[in-house]
Amino acid sequence: MPELWTEKHAPKNWAEFVGNPNVVARIKEWANAWQKGERQKPILLYGPVGNGKTTLALLCARMMGWQVFEMNASDFRTRDIIERLAGAASQGTSFSGGLRLILLDEVDGLQAQDRGGAEAIAKILKETRNPVILTANDIYANRKLIAIRAHSELLEMKRVHAAQIAKLLQRICLAENVPFEKEAIALLAKRASGDVRAAILDLQTLATRGKITVKAVDELSYREREENIFTIVATIMRAKSFSQVRSARARADVDNELLNAWISENIPRQFDAIDTANAFNYISKADVFEGRIMKRQYYGLRRYSYELATACAVLSRRKDYSGWVKYQFPRIIKELSASMQQRAIRQSICKKIGKLINESARSVSQYELPLIMLLFSDEKAAAALTAIFDFDEKEIAFLLGKEKSETEIDKIRELAEEMRKQYISARIAEIKKARNKRAQSEL
Repeated sequence: MPELWTEKHAPKNWAEFVGNPNVVARIKEWANAWQKGERQKPILLYGPVGNGKTTLALLCARMMGWQVFEMNASDFRTRDIIERLAGAASQGTSFSGGLRLILLDEVDGLQAQDRGGAEAIAKILKETRNPVILTANDIYANRKLIAIRAHSELLEMKRVHAAQIAKLLQRICLAENVPFEKEAIALLAKRASGDVRAAILDLQTLATRGKITVKAVDELSYREREENIFTIVATIMRAKSFSQVRSARARADVDNELLNAWISENIPRQFDAIDTANAFNYISKADVFEGRIMKRQYYGLRRYSYELATACAVLSRRKDYSGWVKYQFPRIIKELSASMQQRAIRQSICKKIGKLINESARSVSQYELPLIMLLFSDEKAAAALTAIFDFDEKEIAFLLGKEKSETEIDKIRELAEEMRKQYISARIAEIKKARNKRAQSEL
């Protein structure tokens, strides 16, 4: 199997790391202090996927000559596991007697079922004798991270600019002797939306077809992946052995969850009633294993859930089905896409509320938003909340929870604006009164 370019062309020194120069500079300063024997606060790197959080941590260990002890979300199941493994690593030294980097990856993956995992990690952060770097995508959405944030230095890693990604992709092309058009590389970098890892993987995919051209980049789209999934689903539906199913699943351009949705959607189109019932019986057993995974946080069971969900066709089919079948895109995905605009409005509302009350959008959606929607049943309360959070027309309509005329929405906006002006006038009056009082006292 060819080596992934994300690993082959990983940065070998500080200068090769792409993006977030201020964070890189701080990591260097932090690592040098540890090397001098000066104990430093653990660092929590956070930001969107693909911008190099884990890569930077591994690069730091490489540059300092430290051994790495790594744990990720699937290991954060209980206090006992974390204390036994990471706890011991945080107190000891490497085989050579030097420092050891403790890398706790994806700590925002802590689940509600994790028993004492967050507290055990926080204890390690307070007592460690070795440098510790943690990574996360969102450090405010999970309440379990409060204690971890308190004992860490927070460094935000932002999306990498397209121009920086383009330079990296050109450098990789030159190293791999892959011909390319500069416009194509620029387009590929732009479409990555700051995700360096995704850009490199797409580049490697295109390189297998020859020169990197604008046309080739355009063809690397969701439409092409959708066409490929039809082939994968057809292969799985007609497979006669487990090995054929596994091979098809490995070639799929979608994750296992989405592939399972494709299979569930199209089983009734391929099979008769009896085979369909048998197939869904195996899918239901796969769901049971998924439930056990969430409850026990033991991901070793996933091999069974994936096998049952994708191999249900082989297990349930009593006969061969010939003829062409028109496979359909999963309806649940279509429904989610159709509601995308509503979800975007909801997210915008939660962000506005969260910004003022210092909460994450996810937390607001779960706890505060239902109360806000209830209060919106009263016109004056709706106007007051609109004045406070500066909701626009679409957000007001969403919070009302039903179709409202433009006149009603405009009335709420007008009341909100009037309340805002009254508040400003009152504040100005208070300031003037305080100034006059101070002037009189000075006399």
